[in-house]
Amino acid sequence: MSTPNAPLPAVADGAPSDTSPDALFTAFREGSRKKSSLFTFTWFVAAAVPVVLALGFFTLWRANGTSFSVVTPHGIKVLRAGMTTQEVGGLLGNPLTLQKQGDRDCYRYGRPNFINEVFVVYSVCYEQGQVRDVLTHQYSAWQIDPATGSFIAPGQQPPAPKNPAG
Repeated sequence: MSTPNAPLPAVADGAPSDTSPDALFTAFREGSRKKSSLFTFTWFVAAAVPVVLALGFFTLWRANGTSFSVVTPHGIKVLRAGMTTQEVGGLLGNPLTLQKQGDRDCYRYGRPNFINEVFVVYSVCYEQGQVRDVLTHQYSAWQIDPATGSFIAPGQQPPAPKNPAG
C-alpha cells in the first residue's frame, strides 16, 4: 500500500523549505500520471457506456419504426386503394397469415381470441403490390360439445355428463 506524499514543510515566509525539482514537481512524476490516466479512463468508460446504450436503443427504435397497430373497426378505415404493402404494414403491423387468391395476395390482420364470443379478422388484398380490397370476416369463438352437439360459450365449461345409474 502506498502512502501519500507528505506535505512540504513551510518556512517562516510561507515558501517550502525543499525547492529541489523533485519536490516542486511531484504532480508530474511517473506514478502520478498513471493514477491520473487510469482515473480519466475510468470516467471515460463510465460516461461512454450510457451513451452507447442510448444509441443502441435509439437505433433499435428507429429500425422497428414508430408505427402502431390500428387493427380496429375504425382504424381499418385509414386504408386506401393503391397503398403498398409497406404502407399497410406500417399501420397494421405484421399480418397473421397470407392467403393467395389467384393473382391476388390477401394478408389477414386481427386479434383472434377465445375470450370474446365474436372476433373480427380483416383481409387486405393486393394486386400488383397495391391494395384493391379490404374485407371483414367475423368469427365465433363458441365451441361445440361433441357429446351433446350443444354450443358452449367462451369461458364456460361443458356440462358434466349425467350419471345414468343415479
